[in-house]
Amino acid sequence: MDSRELLKSRLAYVRRDLDEAVSRLTDEDMGWAPAEGMRTIGGQLHEIAATELQDIALFRGETTRFDEIAKGAKRGTLAEYKELLAATRGELIALIDSLSEADLAKPLQVDPRWFESFGNSEVPLAEAIRSVAMHEWYHTAQLVSYLWAKGDNPYDWGKEGAANAQSG
Repeated sequence: MDSRELLKSRLAYVRRDLDEAVSRLTDEDMGWAPAEGMRTIGGQLHEIAATELQDIALFRGETTRFDEIAKGAKRGTLAEYKELLAATRGELIALIDSLSEADLAKPLQVDPRWFESFGNSEVPLAEAIRSVAMHEWYHTAQLVSYLWAKGDNPYDWGKEGAANAQSG
């Protein structure tokens, strides 16, 4: 298995977790946060999508303003965020498919303050792409915690499907 397949597998694995959490949300949840001053559920989805779009621009070497990308990723409804997340991931997968192993090993110049850089001024492109999954998983875990705070126990999620299969 080459690096492209590993990257796509990692991204798909993480996306399954996000999709599971998102499947439990409604439009009414979008403005909810566990406490004053915390990012809302809609804000978490925006953070995931906007950062991935910003990362794609960086990976392509585009010199665009990241704040403009973030503003352009703002959505209102859950369905709109689902659509944006799917489109953004499709864009990243297409980018990965267009790269060679040599491309993935090339150093990417980054700001050492960027969390994906691990404090370095350059990282291999493949490592920067892996950070997309790391970032998404971080915010997915926050969403799971938010759902749990609302009374939706993630330990029951798999049991629901099993109970439905047994009763059906």
